[in-house]
Amino acid sequence: RHLSMDKIEKMMATDAPETFRFAIRNFEDERMIGVVALEDILPTHGTAWLMIGIDPDCEGQGYATDALQTILEYAFLELNLYRIQLTVFDYNLRAIKLYERLGFVQEGRYRAFLRRDGERHDMLLYGLLEPEWRGRQ
Repeated sequence: RHLSMDKIEKMMATDAPETFRFAIRNFEDERMIGVVALEDILPTHGTAWLMIGIDPDCEGQGYATDALQTILEYAFLELNLYRIQLTVFDYNLRAIKLYERLGFVQEGRYRAFLRRDGERHDMLLYGLLEPEWRGRQ
């Protein structure tokens, strides 16, 4: 999702239980350009929600792919999670393509969930299981 740097910095400064949040930094000068997080982790069930937000000026440069691959490895190998899930709006085709390339599977659809610019949009639910992720490594 698109987040202003102000929102990204506030997110990084906020403590949240059962959350692991990491800054995404630009390759050249290590300036913070986004955030990636595992949120609402349920250790007993091995599940977590995935969230990523990047400065729109830095999209299309590989930062999201790198950040997501890194946090998935952390989630499955370090935290021993079994399932990672996320939601994305149907108009965000770039994000959907990336999630599917990483192995996420669409599992559900919240129809007409959001109104944006006078139009209704669906919110899609995606999930990735550890054996599916491991099979792609």
